[in-house]
Amino acid sequence: MPTSMPYVVAVDAGGTQTRVGCFGLEGWLLARAVGAGGSPSHNHAAAENVCSTIAAAVTEGGLAVEDAVAMAAGVAGYPIDGEADWIGAFFDGSALTCPRHVVNDAVIAHRGALAGAPGVIVVGGTGSMVAAITADGTVLASGRFQHYAGGARHLVFDVMHRILLGEYADADLTFVGTVLAWWGARDVADLRRIVLGLGGLDHNDVKRRYGGLAPAVTAAAGTSPLADAAVTRLAEKTAAGVRLLAPLVSDVAVPVALAGALATAPEFADRIGPLLSADSAPTVGVVTAALDPLGGAALTALQSVGVPVTPEILGRLQVSTVH
Repeated sequence: MPTSMPYVVAVDAGGTQTRVGCFGLEGWLLARAVGAGGSPSHNHAAAENVCSTIAAAVTEGGLAVEDAVAMAAGVAGYPIDGEADWIGAFFDGSALTCPRHVVNDAVIAHRGALAGAPGVIVVGGTGSMVAAITADGTVLASGRFQHYAGGARHLVFDVMHRILLGEYADADLTFVGTVLAWWGARDVADLRRIVLGLGGLDHNDVKRRYGGLAPAVTAAAGTSPLADAAVTRLAEKTAAGVRLLAPLVSDVAVPVALAGALATAPEFADRIGPLLSADSAPTVGVVTAALDPLGGAALTALQSVGVPVTPEILGRLQVSTVH
């Protein structure tokens, strides 16, 4: 028999995976589940993946669906400054009947990382987003300035192009060997053949194949000049997006938080930090995230039912979620 108690549902639906947490109204985690990617931009079965992960979390916690009082979800690919027709039926398979608050995943990442304060969030993983939330709650993405830094696969595209062009040195040979092994290629000529053969495959599968190599690129940044240059170029593009948005937040000081496997990788974070801290107005600097994106979704859901943001609530969410 499911436990009868009110709770909120938090959803972080990214391109690689979907995370769901069920939280009591005092901020304690009651249940969680992880499923396949929930971004319509990267997953053909995005809605099914999200709904099945919600169901798994509710079941794992022995909770009753009708006791859910609110859901807040961040969905990668959802318009950051508008709505999308497809979202109306997106969560129907979850059986939840509570009010739903759906935003782009960068918004819940921002909400969690800066605990509601104005600032900029950099989300870097399967996809990429640089977004600001101003003091009056306005949400703005760097795309408004025709800017896009790139996510995991774009980092790999950069490396792959350099290898195919022969733009690498002896110091890169170990890393180049890692790239060839990832693709099952004997040499660079064979890699070119394999890449050309991807044209007939599913687009999302190809994106994931490229993106899956990104951790090897960041891991090699300290030993391979090729990998180092690729990570540095991505950090420079990302820093440009942050600086485009920063004056809209404040003319004095702007906090920046990082979210996503790529953006939080030490090799990337170590490079973007100095790029942002260079002398300029306003002062821009990376801060430690208060909560991860799932925590941001939980905070949003709790606030929607009148739960105030207190140090105690934040502390419980910090204990319950994983950065």
